[in-house]
Amino acid sequence: MPGDRRARTRSFLLSSSHTLACLMRVTLTQVDVQVVPFGSGEQDDRWDLFSGPDLYYEVYDPDGACLYTSAVVDDVGPRDLPVTLDAEVVLQEAGWHVLRLLDADLIEDEVVGCVDFAPDRIRDGRPASTPARAVRLSDGDLTLQLQLEWTEDRS
Repeated sequence: MPGDRRARTRSFLLSSSHTLACLMRVTLTQVDVQVVPFGSGEQDDRWDLFSGPDLYYEVYDPDGACLYTSAVVDDVGPRDLPVTLDAEVVLQEAGWHVLRLLDADLIEDEVVGCVDFAPDRIRDGRPASTPARAVRLSDGDLTLQLQLEWTEDRS
């Protein structure tokens, strides 16, 4: 089925000098927006004329292909943070991925910030039974927390 992300899943080899190499699947299960650059007050934000930014994110693989676009959370203000954005993204390749947080607008979406992360480096030789791991990433005034989960790929 074309819309089924599981049908398009490829696994990659994660290895460490301390453990035997094993085939692992890495899934981004949650994205929490913790800090967003606002103006000096709630009415003085720089995103939308009469409201806060309408936030969503895109995840890109190491080759620059867009893997996932989240749903939009409308009118986020400073008091709304942290806000959780939907996720269930299988990261298909080893290497550096990019997560871009955007503000959805009528004419052109604005980039709030970008963070780079490499799931194979984050795992750092932990066993397959390691529970999901929260990773906090920042880009200037933006702070995101990603929830990553490693599981053995039995396909």
